[in-house]
Amino acid sequence: MAEITAAIDEVAANDLFDFAIAAIPPQSTSGSGNLGPFAASYSVSATLSNGDVDLIVPGTIRIVDLRLDWNMSLVFEVDLSDFLPDFCLPQVCVDIPCVGEVCTPGFCVDWPTISIPVSFGDFVKATGDLGIATSKVGPDWHIDAVVQSIGSLQFGPATAGILLIIGAAVTPVLLLVPFIGPFLAVAVDAILAVITIAGLTGFLGPILSPFLSGMHVRIYDQPVQYVVLPAESAVDPEVHVTIDAIGAEVQHNGTEDELVLSADISP
Repeated sequence: MAEITAAIDEVAANDLFDFAIAAIPPQSTSGSGNLGPFAASYSVSATLSNGDVDLIVPGTIRIVDLRLDWNMSLVFEVDLSDFLPDFCLPQVCVDIPCVGEVCTPGFCVDWPTISIPVSFGDFVKATGDLGIATSKVGPDWHIDAVVQSIGSLQFGPATAGILLIIGAAVTPVLLLVPFIGPFLAVAVDAILAVITIAGLTGFLGPILSPFLSGMHVRIYDQPVQYVVLPAESAVDPEVHVTIDAIGAEVQHNGTEDELVLSADISP
C-alpha cells in the first residue's frame, strides 16, 4: 500500500492541464509536399492550448477540443512546363563561299518554375486520449501525459479561404508573364477551384497532425529525496524520506473521477 497519496478532481485537472500545456513552447517544422498538381515547400509554427479534460478509469486523460493555433509560410511553385509545350529550334547550316559550312546553334526553350510566397494561418481542434507514464530520471520522478490517439482534425473557418488567398497571391505574378500571363492565371485559378477544401485539408492534415500526436505533457516533477520537515535550526536538521516508487492512475471515488498520485517511501 502506498504511503503517500494525493488526488485531484476533473476541475483541478483542467487547471493543471491549462498550465502544463501553456508551458509547452511554440513548435515548428518544415518540409515539402504537393497541393494538387503543384509542388509547395512550407514552414509552419504552432502553439497548443487546453480543451476540456475528462478523466476516464483506469488510465486515460481525454482532452476534448484540444486546440492547435498554426501559421504557415508556403512557397507555391507553378511549373510553366505543365501549361506550355516545350519546343526546340533546330540547327540550320548553310554553305558560304570561301568560308564553308556555317551552322546556327540549336536550342530548346526550358520553361521555368515560378515560386510564389504565401502566408496564412488558422486553428484546428481535435480530441486526444492521453495515457499516464512515470519515469525516474536522475534525482527526480517525472509524471507525464502521453498522447495515445488523436481524433479527426476539425479545421477553423479561415481554412476554407486559404485557396482564395493562394489564388490572390499567384494571379498577379502570373499576369506579369509576357503574352501568356492571362492564360496562365486563368488556368491556375481553375485548378485551385477544383482542388476544393478536401484537397487542402488533405495537404494540411499530415503537416499538422504530428504536433498533436507527438504531444508529451509534463504533469508533475518530484525529487526522489522528499523533505518532510524543514530544518528548524543548526542542531535540528531537515527530515526527508526517499521516494522509492511513484504511480498515477484515474480512480472513481464516489460520484467523480479523480487523478490519483501515489508514492512508496523509505527513511
